[in-house]
Amino acid sequence: MNKLFDLRFVIGLFFLIVGLLVLVYYLISTSNKGTINLFCGIVFVLFGIIMLLASRVKTERRENL
Repeated sequence: MNKLFDLRFVIGLFFLIVGLLVLVYYLISTSNKGTINLFCGIVFVLFGIIMLLASRVKTERRENL
């Protein structure tokens, strides 16, 4: 439950899910394949992973104290 109070975790999870949805839509879409979906999906996933890692590092530092 403590992870839900960490804003980095919530933001990271949101961007990771949205990025994956955008990438899946890009892959299964047959018409009007815009590269904007590919780039946005990649950026969203990367940002989500960075935020989740930042949340994890902060949590590990707190546990070591």
